[in-house]
Amino acid sequence: MSSLTSLIQIPKSTFLFFMLLCMVANLFAQGGGQTEDPDTSQIELIFSKKMRGQENEKGSYLHLEGDVHFKQKQMHLWCDTAHRYPDKQIVALGDVQMVQNDSIRIFSDSLFYNGNTRKARLSGDVVLQDSSMTMFTDHLFYDLNTNIATYPYGALVLTDSAELVSRSGSYDANTNMAYFSDSVRLVDPNYKLVADSLAFDTDDEIAYFSGPTFIYDEENMVYCEDGYFDNRKNYAELTGNPYYLKRNEEGYQKATGDTIIYNGTENKYYLIGNAVYEDGDKEVRADTIIRDGNTDQFYFKGSPKFRSLDSTQTQTIDAKYSFYDSKTETVIFREDVRVIDKSQVLVADSLDYTKKTHIGIARGRVVWADTASDVRIMCGEAIYNDSTGSFLAKNHPIMVTKMDNDSLWLTADTLRAEKDSLDEEKKNFYAYYNVKLYKTDIQGLCDSLTYSEADSLFQFLGHPVLWVDSVQFTADTIRAMLSNKKIDKVYLHENSLIVSSYEEVYFNQIKGRNMLAYFRENKINNLDVKSNGEAIYYVQDEQKAYMGVNDVDCSNMSMYFKDNQVDRIKFTVEPKATLYPMGQVNHGSLRLKTFQWLEERRPKTKFEITEGLDWSERLQIQAPLPILGIPVIADSSRILENPVANDSSQVVPNPDELDKLKIRGGRKEEHKDAESDPKTPVVVDPKTIKDQKTRKKD
Repeated sequence: MSSLTSLIQIPKSTFLFFMLLCMVANLFAQGGGQTEDPDTSQIELIFSKKMRGQENEKGSYLHLEGDVHFKQKQMHLWCDTAHRYPDKQIVALGDVQMVQNDSIRIFSDSLFYNGNTRKARLSGDVVLQDSSMTMFTDHLFYDLNTNIATYPYGALVLTDSAELVSRSGSYDANTNMAYFSDSVRLVDPNYKLVADSLAFDTDDEIAYFSGPTFIYDEENMVYCEDGYFDNRKNYAELTGNPYYLKRNEEGYQKATGDTIIYNGTENKYYLIGNAVYEDGDKEVRADTIIRDGNTDQFYFKGSPKFRSLDSTQTQTIDAKYSFYDSKTETVIFREDVRVIDKSQVLVADSLDYTKKTHIGIARGRVVWADTASDVRIMCGEAIYNDSTGSFLAKNHPIMVTKMDNDSLWLTADTLRAEKDSLDEEKKNFYAYYNVKLYKTDIQGLCDSLTYSEADSLFQFLGHPVLWVDSVQFTADTIRAMLSNKKIDKVYLHENSLIVSSYEEVYFNQIKGRNMLAYFRENKINNLDVKSNGEAIYYVQDEQKAYMGVNDVDCSNMSMYFKDNQVDRIKFTVEPKATLYPMGQVNHGSLRLKTFQWLEERRPKTKFEITEGLDWSERLQIQAPLPILGIPVIADSSRILENPVANDSSQVVPNPDELDKLKIRGGRKEEHKDAESDPKTPVVVDPKTIKDQKTRKKD
């Protein structure tokens, strides 16, 4: 018995040390005998392979080694080595791991934890993980009361699809919101982001901007100072002086607006409110601009206005809405289109303009006006080239010009206007096939016609007929020279014939190879007949009673008129002339060989030119131009007979989907410099952090 007792007997000194150690451990566990604070709980020592009491200048503490494990409420703390102080302060060293509520896990090389305030300071290869993100940094402050982590010296945050770096920031584990400031950079497989500050929902992957922000890839860049971007939906809504900029070898495209909406699913950009687009050649302003990234088309809605950025160009274009296809460099305008270039104005229902060819095609009720020359052309379709200044009108074109305090109306199958080769301020006009001309005292018909503003010269070709007052002119070619917008001379070339008659019973007739008629106040004053001259004309007394009829045959002669009647004749060679009394001849058969009377074909009114088309409303919206006698006719439908003018397939639908989009609004301020590139911020090197050992929870 005594031997057994001696074997298990413990030395007194050893026993006392063990009891002291247990008391110290219990003292630390009880917090120095103080009562538990209402918002904290005791820090429990769950496990440690070794422990011993030690002292330093700060006082006594418990030194723990080997798989040290603490617990406070729902927080667990593991480390290789720990110092536990009586005031609930813990210093953890080596492979530190903190877990809270089984959702937040933090790794570091060292940690200082205050159990009273429940705040931790971690340093050295810090990694914070939750269900939505992983954060890498060198220093981290974590408040277990609020579940908010703060880093002061730079961090890298990784989500499922993005990397985000900043110099300082914080993370709220309750809301999964990360707040970044100072040189923020986000890297995604499809784009990069640089900002001064940024809030990021790591769960839904939504970034909120509150300062100057650049989002860009190799060619495209978006700038804003406010807004948000949904990374998962690839959707952004940007305000605060936002703009879009695209650069490549071909040039640049820039777009601004009060609000920019980006829908990455559809690859579309929406610029809403005071929208402006420019590409180096032109500028477009509209209420709304839409860019389709798939087709590289731009849609313009809400009275878009186009102007050239070339200082030598003065053209501007307005419309209700339009779109631009940058691949074909074609701009489409729809509804109330208006093109203004110095003195020239073009109004149409639609206009398609191609940059490469400089050709525009206008359709609908088209009106082209040159206020400098008092000329207008109306038609159902027109083609113009702004590089050459040519204008081609089809689908019942009508030209109206001011002439002698009256309006001259002209129509043909096709009308064309071009700059004069010697004077670009002047134009040449061409009319093709079925030409009709009407003025109160002048009318005409021919197959084709030309008019030179520089020379004030009309030329009638192809069976031409010209009526001036009561006188009919025919020839193979007729040229009419104007002076002060009045007829001054009329040249008749080959097979020339002049006929006049008041009652269409007695016909004055003058025939020759070529003739030159001189006018005064739009009445024939004198006439020179060159070669093969013949004349049949009636002689009247002062009371206009017929006295007889003269039949004259003379190669060359000059005739002088009074009230459109032959007053006297001057012969250059001996004529063959016979005067017949009125009762001795058959007046019905008294005709020259080439006689023709074409009064039935003569246009009687301007309505024969317009053919019932109502241009009054369209003409009223033009720049002021004093054209007299504009007809008001009920039927205007025929001008729209061209099916292309109403082809809905060529009209881009109005983007009504804009009404469904949430507009956050924005303020209008001076735009930042679009030419400045975003600079790469100086931040924590993500490669260095990512290459560090990543710890995983047990």
